[in-house]
Amino acid sequence: MHIVLVTIGTRGDVQPYIALAQGLHSAGHKVTICTHSTFRGFIETHAVGFAPLTGDIRALLASDAGRRLLSQQNPLAAIRQLQAIAAPLLREVMADIITATAGADLILGSTLGYLNAMTAAQVHDIPLILAGLQPFTPTTAFPSALLAPPHRRLPGKALYNRLTHLASYRLLQLVSARLVNRFRRELTGLPPLRYTDVFGDLIAQRHPVLYGFSEHLLPRPADYGDAIAITGFWFLEQAAAWQPPAVLEAFLAAGAPPVYIGFGSMSDRNPAQAARIAVEALQRSGQRGILASGWEGLRAEHLPADILLIQGAPHDWLFPRMALVVHHGGVGTVAAALRAGVPQVVVPFSADQPLWAEMVYQRGAGPRPLPRSRLQATRLAATLTATLHDASLHRRVRNLAEAVQREDGVGKAVEIVSKIRKISLATTRPIR
Repeated sequence: MHIVLVTIGTRGDVQPYIALAQGLHSAGHKVTICTHSTFRGFIETHAVGFAPLTGDIRALLASDAGRRLLSQQNPLAAIRQLQAIAAPLLREVMADIITATAGADLILGSTLGYLNAMTAAQVHDIPLILAGLQPFTPTTAFPSALLAPPHRRLPGKALYNRLTHLASYRLLQLVSARLVNRFRRELTGLPPLRYTDVFGDLIAQRHPVLYGFSEHLLPRPADYGDAIAITGFWFLEQAAAWQPPAVLEAFLAAGAPPVYIGFGSMSDRNPAQAARIAVEALQRSGQRGILASGWEGLRAEHLPADILLIQGAPHDWLFPRMALVVHHGGVGTVAAALRAGVPQVVVPFSADQPLWAEMVYQRGAGPRPLPRSRLQATRLAATLTATLHDASLHRRVRNLAEAVQREDGVGKAVEIVSKIRKISLATTRPIR
């Protein structure tokens, strides 16, 4: 089959799909990843086909509007802000996906990719299935990844959880339907997408869905049917081919394993303040540290000798050398820390990060989350000290690492996709 993977977002929204694409290619499929041109070199370096998608996600998140979005705690406001940022690009994104998927036999979409690829699936009359890194199927087991987890003792929690999924669907439809349907009409002449056209199959679980996370992190809900596959994480192996800078190797060799602090693709509204908090917390707790600047999550100068600033490094190389990992809660970073067998302190910013932070805490792989909006040096220092000296937590982390290492998420996903031949999806049926 010719398979096009459509994914929209940051590096964490792209890297797992490169791993999946490599697995599909090895199984004999032709595979193309359709995403932002920012990642073209990253994708082509791994011998995967690339198709361009409008938008520089790094520039968007580094803008004032992007930084406000990343710190937004109100889900309705966050979705509206996202729509305002993305609105100028929606028409081009739709056109790019239509172009990229011409001649394909199957489209696999990340959560945002799936929602944006529906028109292309109809234009070409080809199947589209969700291949997500976050749970997007309604369930009573946990709330929508777009909404913050509820209080742990909330009455009627199961009903609340399911309603958050349906509410997030309605919010997405509310803020995007007008523009999406306008551009559909202009580009293709197709009639408007209705709520049930977009979300009906997901609610009814009528068609296959692939989720690239582990049941050891988020246990499979009892109300997920057979069509829903939780495969395990889609890990891209990078450590063997990566050569660390001499300064990093020297720093690691000079003392005990350090604490890693980095917020990945999150552009902090005050990266200098975030770095000051990190440095003070490390000094208060008596720990050596590595700060990863990422996409302007941390900005520091004149650091002490026992703290090193790096732009980044492959997590599968770096994390096994750390004593503890402090990060933003992206599912890829959570997965890398789990596989490395290192405790993690999650500092969620927004979107799905509070959900993964809560799952890390519930599985015993780290302490209670420390939201970025309430992060303080004294609190972070106390958390680092307590976590590093918690022997029972370290045992749980080692057990989780062994379980995650035994999984073959890519292999399971490839096996499922390879069995797909002809699927009659709601998104490929004429809309009446």
